[in-house]
Amino acid sequence: MRRLFIIPIALLLVAAAGCSSIANLTSKSVKANTWYPVSGYIDGDTFNIKVNKEYVTVRMLYIDAPEIKAYTEPFGAEAAERTKLLLADSKEVRLSFDESKKDSYDRVLAMVELKDGTILNEQLLEEGLAKVLIIEPNVKMENLYKKLEQQAKQDKLAIWSSGKESSHADVTLRKAVQTGLSIEVDKKAELVTIKNTSANAINLEGWKLVSVLGNQTYTFQAIELPAKGQIIVSSGDSNLGNQSGVILEWEADNVWDDTAQDSAELYNENNELAAEWEDE
Repeated sequence: MRRLFIIPIALLLVAAAGCSSIANLTSKSVKANTWYPVSGYIDGDTFNIKVNKEYVTVRMLYIDAPEIKAYTEPFGAEAAERTKLLLADSKEVRLSFDESKKDSYDRVLAMVELKDGTILNEQLLEEGLAKVLIIEPNVKMENLYKKLEQQAKQDKLAIWSSGKESSHADVTLRKAVQTGLSIEVDKKAELVTIKNTSANAINLEGWKLVSVLGNQTYTFQAIELPAKGQIIVSSGDSNLGNQSGVILEWEADNVWDDTAQDSAELYNENNELAAEWEDE
């Protein structure tokens, strides 16, 4: 028989207020480029880390793993076990964020890097143990993650093995109508050249240049890419004396990984893919 415990309402309110203040404090204190110890496992896309003396819940960005709580969805247990195994092996994680850092439950929304360099969010998509879930304003990796989902679906991995599972939304990659744009990346020199071969100038305000492997983004301020012109984005100390066109400085060093494939993508202000450079 289930026992009933009566707790004074005032006590509940005090406890709730205390938990809320702790959650707000800890979610704000979580930083990028910092390794945090894993302190607990919840399910395929959620786990806990320890920040100072507090425990913070992390919800992985852009993905949704099958449920194991109120009811277990197909491959829910497998996703949870895979996440637990990878996190236990890594012991610590490093987080990166998009526009919104927490959800309505005060969970930290993040991309999760393991000690071996694996991005856990992407690994689960690649193995078919999660679906893409995009919630605005966090849309930075939308197209890349949809590509990963499409490949797993094509290969009929895990949740896609039945051939009957559907995506959360239309996974068609959103592409811009602009033509005549191209990107070239000199990874050693840390230079990105964006060319406009069309007869019309393009206002790049709000556009984003993304280093896919490093999950790093350069956001353009109000600047015009001239017709038949080019813009160069520099993230290194290379000699730019022979370069022509407008030169912009990416306020980050060593953006492009010269030891691995690191493609570049250019998105317009509507988060539509306008151009890409495939590192082969």
